[in-house]
Amino acid sequence: ADVPAVRRVAAAFGARAGMSMARLSDFVQAVSEAAACAVAQGPCTARLRLWTTENRAFCEVRGDGMLQADGPRGARQGDAERLRRWLLHRLCDHVSVESGPQGVRVLLSMAIG
Repeated sequence: ADVPAVRRVAAAFGARAGMSMARLSDFVQAVSEAAACAVAQGPCTARLRLWTTENRAFCEVRGDGMLQADGPRGARQGDAERLRRWLLHRLCDHVSVESGPQGVRVLLSMAIG
């Protein structure tokens, strides 16, 4: 629920990883959207994991809720979810969004350089 804290953590992580300012801005936005996606269906617990391998930065957000294209809040909720996914695909090199009985998992990666 603390989006500013998620953004601060992502910014500090990306800067330590050596991302350029433009790439860092995209990474922070993507991590923020991934977190919003994971908690979109209401109060839930979510975990953020960030790591690097060679020249890639990864983000995984897991929430214990479930995604619903047309959730209890109606079509606008589904539209917001589609917009988030579209944005993630525009910002990142790889995006995976899964939802099931175990909850929501959003995985994304970006080249560092």
